[in-house]
Formats: sequence, structure tokens, C-alpha cells
Amino acid sequence: MTLPTLLGWLVRGHWRAQPGRTLVAVAAVAVGVALGLGIHLVNDSALGAFSQAIATVNGEADLQIRGRSGLFDEDLIESVAATEGVDRISPVLELTLLSVSDDRTGLDKTPGAADAGRPDANITATWTLPLLALDPFAAGMVTPALMPVPDGAGTGGSDSALFAADAVFLSDAARLRWPGPQLMVTVDGRRRVLRVAGRVPGAAAGQMLAVMDLGSAQWAFGAAGRLSRIDLKFADGANPGVVADRLTALLPAGVQQVTPGSDVERMSNLSRAYRVNLDVLALVALLTGGFIVFASMSLAAVRQQPEMSLLRVLGAPPTLPMTSLLVQGGFIGLIGSGIGIIAGIGLARLLLNTVGGDLGGGYFSRGHDALRIAPATVLAFAVLGLLTALIGAAAPALAARGQSTASWLRAGSTERAWAGLRAHPVALALIVLGIALLAAPAWHGLPIAAYLAIASFLFAGIALVPVVVRVALRLTAWLLAGALTGRPAGWLAITRLIRSPASVAVALAGVVASFALTAAMLIMVSSFRTSVDDWLGQVLPADLYARSPTDVSGAIDPTMQAAIRALPGIERARFQRTLSLRLRPDAPTVTLIARNFGPEPIDRQLPLTGPALMAPDASSAADSAASRRPRPVLAWVSEAMVSRHGFVPGSLQTIPLGQELVPNFVAGVWRDYARQTGAITIDLADFRRITADDTVSEVALWLTDRPSIADADAVIAAVRRAVPPLAEAEFRSAEAIRALSLRIFDRSFAVTYVLEAIALVVGLFGVASTYAAESLNRAREFGMLRHLGVSRAMIVRQLGLEAGLATTIAVLWGGLLGLLIAGVLVLRVNPQSFHWTMDMRLPLGLLGGAGCALIITGVLTAMWASRSASGTAPILAVRSEW
Repeated sequence: MTLPTLLGWLVRGHWRAQPGRTLVAVAAVAVGVALGLGIHLVNDSALGAFSQAIATVNGEADLQIRGRSGLFDEDLIESVAATEGVDRISPVLELTLLSVSDDRTGLDKTPGAADAGRPDANITATWTLPLLALDPFAAGMVTPALMPVPDGAGTGGSDSALFAADAVFLSDAARLRWPGPQLMVTVDGRRRVLRVAGRVPGAAAGQMLAVMDLGSAQWAFGAAGRLSRIDLKFADGANPGVVADRLTALLPAGVQQVTPGSDVERMSNLSRAYRVNLDVLALVALLTGGFIVFASMSLAAVRQQPEMSLLRVLGAPPTLPMTSLLVQGGFIGLIGSGIGIIAGIGLARLLLNTVGGDLGGGYFSRGHDALRIAPATVLAFAVLGLLTALIGAAAPALAARGQSTASWLRAGSTERAWAGLRAHPVALALIVLGIALLAAPAWHGLPIAAYLAIASFLFAGIALVPVVVRVALRLTAWLLAGALTGRPAGWLAITRLIRSPASVAVALAGVVASFALTAAMLIMVSSFRTSVDDWLGQVLPADLYARSPTDVSGAIDPTMQAAIRALPGIERARFQRTLSLRLRPDAPTVTLIARNFGPEPIDRQLPLTGPALMAPDASSAADSAASRRPRPVLAWVSEAMVSRHGFVPGSLQTIPLGQELVPNFVAGVWRDYARQTGAITIDLADFRRITADDTVSEVALWLTDRPSIADADAVIAAVRRAVPPLAEAEFRSAEAIRALSLRIFDRSFAVTYVLEAIALVVGLFGVASTYAAESLNRAREFGMLRHLGVSRAMIVRQLGLEAGLATTIAVLWGGLLGLLIAGVLVLRVNPQSFHWTMDMRLPLGLLGGAGCALIITGVLTAMWASRSASGTAPILAVRSEW
């Protein structure tokens, strides 16, 4: 018989002898591959759709001129167009339209207000729609995909609709959402009824987009003479670097040049940590599957000892046991990967059609993204599944190689074979490596070193399982010495476990890995959610909050602010102005929050993570005045500003406001879970002094005399009447914002919860498979005990006690490993990935429930399997021992 034929015979025999255990191993690999591939395909498809949409918006532009803090003056058009090397330009105004859901008009009826709670019953739900206003003549040469097509064009229709003051053109996806002939919208409190005059056929599939004539939009929405960007194309033969230098020399400080692809790069960088974290979490199930393959192949090696010994006596190669186990593991990996690939593609389609491409992360707009399947990606996950199975089979294969034929024929060879797997030096080296990796910084914004540290600690903990089992069992035997007297089942269980720690460790590897990773994710998510809940309690002191989304100005002028303060039922009001700032062309925008601070200490108004620093002394201010430099303003920054932009406390930085770069003194750092890209808070008086803009965009209201729901509704109605920009604004109570924020959090982590549950289920199947196989492999041992007079019921109790005690040790050790891994996730991975910190919290109820589920599964499976294994007649069971 040739070696391939012999190996094929052994593989088929393994599958026929242990179909259940083999199917569990195959399913574990398949689940891991399916989750990893499905999550990766969804992320890749969402990013690809976003890239396509941005490419449509940017068109064929070689460079863009953008304001660093909102809109800029269109006077730049002439100087940019006259720059040597610039061939064509296209001015663009970008706005966000709010499509009003107003029951009084019947237009754009939308759901959404139901999730606000009764105190917010007056909310007028809206849908946002991006608007690009452009010059059709210029855009046709720079961004042709944005060119609108009037209804009836080419069939006698007129192109004059392109320039009509009330005409708007919608992408196909937007027209499906707004099928009517009119669209009621607001921008900065200005309500307009626009006429849907045609399509934007060049928009990407699923892209929500509206296009208008530039002059019409500037007039309609109060942005006369203002632009968001200028797209330009270089002349043939022009040197891009030289042209960029010329433009830099003429641009004011509040304007910068960016490459068209920078938006995609910024979004890719911003969402990359979220996508990588989901990919890693999805592969937790695959890692758990690898340990299940390890346990399955280890038990297969034990069960195949007689056959292997006989074949080696008959002349088979000495490497046959090792080769056979690797081949068996390889077949498990191949079949599991094949099933996982098919299931992963189906999972990706399901997620795109239900959850959407953002998977709850909020990075991409919800749309009907097309599934993009890259053959290289599919092949990579197939290879990953195969390698996982092979690595899982490698340890028992190496142990089998080191055993002589005679030792395999003797009783007790199982423990001798696995005793060599205790790698104390390797475990110590992994611990030292993990500690060293914790000191490493993030790599391109990703906590690669922290993930490697987690892997090091996990594998070190698993390598130490034999030692933990031996110490824990001896301690248990000492504590229960008196209780075991007269209880032979308990004595047999304890003695057997103490005598075979390596075999027990093999059976428990998958349990430890599964529970450690599940516990780590439970602790991390619970810590994050609790920290967010506590943070919301700090940042929401008022009774009601309202926001007027702005693109052009703050919308709420001083007269309106005074009117709000004078309304009955309002004790006090706090106003603030928010806008986006571009600090660097290659970085996401940050949020500037200008608010009027009260007289109380700053740490009672902002959730500071450290002390508030004193302002620069008066002499510094005098020097600044003497040198005609702007006086630095006090700024408090979020944690993301420190890690992303280096705004460390006590440093002097500059931020763009208007057309100037304004110096600011970083007086402290505050915790902000709402803005991952970073936020800067300054006093509203400083903002008004620098920009001469006295409008605001948000208001917080404290109501008098602990108002009832009816009182709150009356105040909201009065504010709507007195302040037109807030007529369509969302009014929310602090309780409603808190509840909604936590619902958003849970939705964002819904995929995480599912992945945790799947990993735990895989671990449960692994426990069941391990103890079922363990019972069958010990049939001869049970037969000998029966021959010596031990009853079948006592054997069942013995194995139940063994399973319960061993699994409890595995759960406790896995919980300690999970706590260590959770510490790395909370203290290193999350700050490096998302640039915020949190407080550690232990969800003892969830951890206890998951641990009990594993223990109960192990006990029940072991007792059920032992009834079958111990049911063979004693003479038949020990027959092979003659």
C-alpha cells in the first residue's frame, strides 16, 4: 500500500470513527472563516462605495482649494484661475439640506421621531441630503459626473432649467427617497420649496446627492459670495509641485489646498481602526476553532494509538503518526474553509441588506452598497482557515513523532505523549514579549503591538494550563481530603486528574481560549458602555437641548438669543457655536465648540481627565499685544486632539478661525466620546472677538420648577415660535439624549455582541466534543473499573465530577487571562484605536453566566457520554489490554 493510499484510508477511518467530533472541528473552522470573511467583505464594500461616491464628487480635479473653517470668499477665484499652470477651475458650494417631515404639508413623511421619548414629542423629524451647487459651464470640464440632466432633455425639453432659481436635480437614489415633484428643505433656518427638475445620472449607485446652480443656491441659502471649495485642473505639461507652491503663496491662512483623494484617505484612516477591530474580533471564533482542532487531533492521536503501533510494527514509516494527524487536520481545514467561504459571502450579503455597510459604526452613510468580492481576499481567508487547522494539528503531531512504538503499546502513553507539551520556557518568553510589546506605540494608527501582546499573553496562559491544573488539583485535594473519605467517585475523579495534568490540559485548551477571549470582550464592552453612561451624566446638566444644523452661519442671532432668555418657563440658557476645522489636509476635520462658560469651576463644566492649567501670565499677553500678534485664547481639548494632533496641556497651538491662524493655549484635556476625530472648546466671547460672528447654533435650556412633560412641551412650542431657525430643530431632554445615545451605542456594538455569542457557542461545542471524545477514549479504563467492582453510576458520577472540576479550573484561569487581555484592550487598544480612555468595569453577572454555561455543558456532556462508554461489558472493554 502506498503512503497516499494509506493516509487516505486513515483519514476516512478517522471520519467514520468520530464523525461528531470531526464535524464540530469543521464547524468551528467554518464559523471562524465565515465571520472573518463576511465582516471583511462588508467593510471593504462600504469603503469601496464611499470611494466611488467621493470620486464622483471630485470628478477629474487635480487639486482642490478648501476653507479650513467653513466657507471662504469667492474672490479667490480670479487669483487661482490666473495662476500659471492652472488650466480650468470649478467653484463649488457644499451644503447640507434638511428635508422637512412636516405633517402640515404632507411632504417627505418620514419615521424617526418615535425613538425620542414623550418629552420630545414636538420634534420635527428630518432627513439630510448633501447639496453640491456648481457652475454648469465650469463643472462640465472638471467634474462631468456631477452634470445634471433636466427632465425631458433630448426630447424637446429645455436646458434653461439648469439655471432656474428653484430647480434642484437629484441622484437616482435620492429620487427614490423623494419621488415627488417638490422638495421642502431648510438650511440655517431658511426654508425653501425646491422643484425637482431632473437627474444626476453620473452619481454613484446608492449615492444620495442633490445638485443646484451655484448662483441660485448662494442666493437661496444666504451664502452670497461664499464657496466651500474650488476644483482645478492643471495645464498639460505643468509641474504639479510647482503649481502647488504658487498656490500656497497666494492663499490666505484660512484656506488650504488638498488632493481629491484625501477625503477617501481620511475616511479610510478614520474607520480603519474600527474595521480592523471587527476583523480581529471576527477571527476570535477562528482562533477558538484552532484550539478545538488541537483538542480533536490530540484525542484522535490517543484513539489511533493501537492502529498506529500495529502499522509501525508492520513496516510503516516512523513519521506516519505525525503525517497522518497533519493530513487529518488539513482535511478539516480544507472542508471548513470551503464551507466558511460560501457562508461568509452569504453573511456579507445579509449584513449589507440589513445592517448596512457601516455595521453600526456610523462611519459611512446607510445605503445599498454592492457586495465587492476580491478573489485574493477569498483565497487569503481560505488559506487562513487551512493554516489554523494545520497549526492546531501540529502540536499533537509533533508529540506523536517523539514516541516510540513500544511506548505507544504500553498503558499510560497518553500522559507521556502530552507531558512534552508543557512549554514553561516558551510561556515565560511569551510573557516577557507581551510586556515589551505593551510599550510599543501604534503603527499607522493601529494597535498592532497591543494585539500581538494579547496573543502572547493568551498563548502563554494556555501553555501554563498543565501547571495551573496540577497546582489547583493538589490544592483541591488537600482542601477536600476529609470530604473525600467514603466517597470513591470523588476520590477517583481527583486522583485521576492529578495523575494526568497534561491530558487534562489538552482537553481544556479550547475552553480556556474561548472563555478568556469572551470574558475580555465582555469586560471591554461593559467598561465602555458604563463609561459612556457616566460621561453622559456629566455633559448633560440641562433639561432641554436643541441644535440648528448649520453650513453658512450659526443661524441664531443675538436678538433670538435674547428672546429665548425672556421666554416664561426658562430659568437660564447656555449657547454655543460649533463648526468644523481642517488642521491638516491629510487628517479628518475636528470640531470647534465655542460656548459661554459659567462662573463655576471648569472641571464642573467639562469632564476633565487631569488638572486645569493656569492661563499665560499678563506679561505674555502684553508681549503679544506689543508685537501685534493675537493674544492666545484658552482652549480645552479632547483626548483625540492630544494623540492625533499633539495638543498636549500647556502647549501653544494654532487653529484656523475665519481667514487667520489663531494661537491658543491648551489649558486641559477633557473626555469626549462623541467626536472621535477630536474637539476643541473655547469661550464664546473669544470666538466672537476673533471672528465677529455673534450667532450660535445650539442651546441648552434649564427650566423652572422641575417642569412636567406638559410644561416642557409648552416651552418647546414657545421657542419654536420665537426662533424660526429652531422651528424644525430637534428638542431633546437630557434623559432622552442619554437613552438614545445608549441605544446608538448598543446598535454600534450589536455586531460585537453577536460575535462574542458565536465565539462562546463555538467554545460550548468544543467543550461538548472534548468530553464526549474523552469518555469514548477511556472506555478501556471504565471497563477495568467495572471489572474491579465499580458501578456504572459511580463511573458516571466520577466523570461528571472530573468534567465539572476541570472545567471550573479552566473557566477561572480563562477568566484571569480574560481580565489581563481586557486590561490591554481598555488601556492600550482603545486609546490607540479610538483616542479615548475609559474606566474598567467587570460585568460579573454576564461573566458568571457564561462560565456556568461552559461548566454545565461539560458536566452534562461528560455524564451523557460516560453512560455509553461505560455500558460495554467489562471483559470486552479490557480485551485489547491482553
